Parts: sequence; C-alpha cells; structure tokens
Amino acid sequence: MAGKSSKKQAQANLQALKQLYTILGAVGALVLLRLVFSSRRRWFWITLLHIPAAGCVYMLEKNGRPKYDAAGHIVREGMDLNQKGLTEWLFDIVYLSLLADSGLVLFNSLKLWYIFLLVPVYFGYKIKGFAGPMLGGMNNAKAPAPSASAPATTKSKRQEKREKQGDKVRYKYK
Repeated sequence: MAGKSSKKQAQANLQALKQLYTILGAVGALVLLRLVFSSRRRWFWITLLHIPAAGCVYMLEKNGRPKYDAAGHIVREGMDLNQKGLTEWLFDIVYLSLLADSGLVLFNSLKLWYIFLLVPVYFGYKIKGFAGPMLGGMNNAKAPAPSASAPATTKSKRQEKREKQGDKVRYKYK
C-alpha cells in the first residue's frame, strides 16, 4: 500500500505526457508536410513562433516525468500535471500553438498565430482577480456605499431572547 499515491500520480503523468506527444507529433507532421510545399521564409517564422510552446513542453517534461531507479521503483513521481494553476497555463499555451498550427495546415496562413496576443490579456485578467484584493482598493469601488436611508437590521427572535436574558446571572444548584 505504501507509495500507491505516488504510483498513481506517476502513471497519470506518463499518460498526460504520452497524450501531449501524440497530439504534438500528429500536428507537427502535418505542419512539416505543409512547410515542405511553402516558401523558405515561413521556416523562420514557424521556428520563432514555436519557442514559447517548446519552452512549455520542456518545463512539463522536466517537472512532470517520473524518475525510476534501476530496479524500477519510483524515485520521484514528478509534479502533478493535472493540477490547476501554472501547469494548466503551460498546457494552454501548447494547445494554442497547436490551434495556430492547424490554421497553417488548413488555410496555409500564419494569421491564426495572432491568437497569442490574447495570452497577455488573459494573464492580466487572472492576475487582477488574484492580486486585486491584496492591492486594496481595486474591488472596493464595486461595493455599494451604505446609505443613511437604509432600514435598520431586524433581529431574529433568538437574538432578542438572548439579549433580554443576557443580563441575568443564572446558576443551577442541586
């Protein structure tokens, strides 16, 4: 039973990396086939545009691949590739790159790579939601101002009863 969680995470990581490389291989082969029949200038742009995705794949591989010893036991299971946060963003950048590659394959155009302009916008939106309360004042503008004409809050029967009995000293003796 010991190490069952580590084994499960290692298997899940291997499965996620296998799926990622399968998709990358299929789309990459189609892109290379398309580039063989296109101009030389596109090779430079495709290489340049794939640098962020290559960096993300490298980080996912380096941190997510489990390490085994000579006997086949898990030394390190790798970080969980199914977690939310930065890992999810790395996968998103790789998948956006594959989406842009599909535009190259289907339409022989690099214009679908403009979708990467939305990444900083999305990143700013996520950071604002995360860091906004810590910076103070950013979310306070949305809160409604208390008005003087607002009715006083009514108390429940239980609260009234506790307040009424709160001043009495109650002792129970046998």
